[in-house]
Parts: sequence; structure tokens; C-alpha cells
Amino acid sequence: MNWRKELYDTVVYIVVGLVLAFSLNLGLGYAMGTDKPVMAVVSSSMEPTFYKGDLVVVKGISPEEIAVGDIIVYNNPIRRIPVVHRVVAVEHKGEEIYFYTQGDNTRTNRYSDQVAGIAPPVQGEWIAGRVILVIPKLGWFKVLIAGI
Repeated sequence: MNWRKELYDTVVYIVVGLVLAFSLNLGLGYAMGTDKPVMAVVSSSMEPTFYKGDLVVVKGISPEEIAVGDIIVYNNPIRRIPVVHRVVAVEHKGEEIYFYTQGDNTRTNRYSDQVAGIAPPVQGEWIAGRVILVIPKLGWFKVLIAGI
């Protein structure tokens, strides 16, 4: 077989795969009402609920619908990373709603993110959505690629 043809076919398959993955993520994000519909868990902070390398599916949600016990994804303005943690308290200040979050792993998360100084109280506009599904181990590829 001609090596140029084989190289061409390989490049085409890679490009088509990337376009399909991007399109699927974009379409899923639109359907789920969030810009982060699928995320890989990159730490052990939520064990035993889910583990590093698990994949979480996220659905957009309005802040008014979030309750204590929900697992949300929020964009941490201090660390500039998305965080997947459980809501442990909700505070209403006038028309504003603030959320206090904490990982389920009690060995590494003895206090809420806000008490520990990991993040300020979470504002509604920082929230990407609520976790609705966990797929074990499917996120390892992302974790390995990111080098986390």
C-alpha cells in the first residue's frame, strides 16, 4: 500500500474524529443548556461519590433551582478552573443567591471551599450546571492528556 495514501487516510480520520467530537460537545452543550456538558473528574475531592478519571454529565440549571445536596460545577475565579463539588449551604442576600460548596472526601475536605479559602461564596453566574450522570473511568483519557 502507498504510504502517502495511508498517511492521508490517517489524517482525514483524525480530523473527522476531532470535528465530530467538537460538534457532539457543542450540540450536547446546547441540548443540556451549558457550555460544559461533559467533564472529567481530575481530583479525588469527591470520593467516594465519584473518582478521578470518572466522566460527569452536566445540565444547565438556574441558581433558584439549586438546593443543598446538589452537586454542581462552578468556575472558581481564584484558581480559574471548573470545580465539581456538593452544595452544603445556600445563602439569600436580597435578590442574590450564594452557594457554599464542599467535596465529599472528608480526608481532604474538612471544611467548605469558602471556609478553606479555596473559593469565595459561589455566585449564580459562575455555575455551569448540576451533575446528572456519572460514567466511571471514561474521563481518564482527558486526565492523562491534561497531565493532571
